[in-house]
Amino acid sequence: MMGDMSETDLPIDCATCVASGTTACGDCVVAHLLANDDGPIEFVVAPVVSLTTPVDRAVSLLASAGLLDDPPTFVPADVFERAASVATVR
Repeated sequence: MMGDMSETDLPIDCATCVASGTTACGDCVVAHLLANDDGPIEFVVAPVVSLTTPVDRAVSLLASAGLLDDPPTFVPADVFERAASVATVR
């Protein structure tokens, strides 16, 4: 079973690749993605935020996609349901 990738570094280095220098290099996704005629690529480490609940993760994803106000306004479920029932009666 694989471990949790969020807790493990995954180095990508052609110098340590077992297929380095073989015909497999031509089909390598990593080599294709890193190909750059302008010189070396600068890697920026992105922090991984561990959110505890599915609701927190959903809100974070929606906010990062620009689909929520900043800061988001949350309405209690009973107020939301009451407004929805009034809207369907009209």
